[in-house]
Amino acid sequence: MNRNIPFFIDVIFCTVLLPMMIMLLPVEKWIANNWQFVLILVVWLYTVYFVNRKLTVPWIIGRKKLMWALLIILGMVLVTFFLAHYRMGYHEHAHEFFVRRRGPKIRMQEQGVWFLFFVVECFSFAVGLLVEVFRQMVARREVEYEKNKAELALYKAQINPHFMFNTLNTIYGLLVTQSDKAEQAFVQFTEMLKYMYSDGTRDRIPLAGEIEYIRQYIDIQKLRLNEHATVNFSAPDNCESGLEIAPMILITFVENAFKYGISSFEDCSINIVVQPNGNELYFMTENRILSAGKKGAGIGISNCRKRLALLYPDRHLLNISEEGGMYRVVLTITLK
Repeated sequence: MNRNIPFFIDVIFCTVLLPMMIMLLPVEKWIANNWQFVLILVVWLYTVYFVNRKLTVPWIIGRKKLMWALLIILGMVLVTFFLAHYRMGYHEHAHEFFVRRRGPKIRMQEQGVWFLFFVVECFSFAVGLLVEVFRQMVARREVEYEKNKAELALYKAQINPHFMFNTLNTIYGLLVTQSDKAEQAFVQFTEMLKYMYSDGTRDRIPLAGEIEYIRQYIDIQKLRLNEHATVNFSAPDNCESGLEIAPMILITFVENAFKYGISSFEDCSINIVVQPNGNELYFMTENRILSAGKKGAGIGISNCRKRLALLYPDRHLLNISEEGGMYRVVLTITLK
């Protein structure tokens, strides 16, 4: 919602609505009899409006200085009472407050003043109530935004060590076996670290960058695989330039597939698909369940679920299933 809406309402009331209401009354005759009175009345009506808007209504809604708010309202009624009974020279007792004889002109003046006062009073309370509700909504949204931002930062901070532990474990395995692929793995790992501490700290990155990050991770993991394991990775070489995604939102599922779907002693395969289609992103991982454990309850999967709920609350669908010894993740996200 636009934060300038209360200001626009005030401008419309002061420049259009209140002048129109005043012109409904015989203001020209009032000015001819006593223009000072008309000026005081107009200033008073604007004062009533802004005092209610800025003080009375907020105090009543917030239940702060409630007694002061009631006293202000009572004071407004008293001042309006004296203005309504002020005589503007309709008879020989001009400028008297209380006159026994009350002609039609005097009654019209009293009714006009009270009419304007009650209209301004009701309108100012209505606008003040709407403004306070609007402010509370904005405040709640800001608090919710900051809370979500803090949660996302926490989840991302937890994912980074999780990724580094798994990748370093792979490199350590290559070093222990004195594999000549260890150096290559270390070089690729440093490239991925650059991604984590540059693009990984941003709210959104190009989808092509996330796909390249996954590709590099898969290349590192392949260095430790033997002939029993195969990895099929399907992703476009070029993505639409306008598509962006939250960084490191997909890698957790890829890590999970390698953690539980790889064996050095029996044949196994991992299938990974990243396929954008217009504004939609289709992502899938599939692997055999070869390692015992809680496949979908680790910190990585849990954090990823929470990040998706915060970042794409109504724009994603995550389905994780186990059937026939296969573990399958299907995720669709509307990126725009």
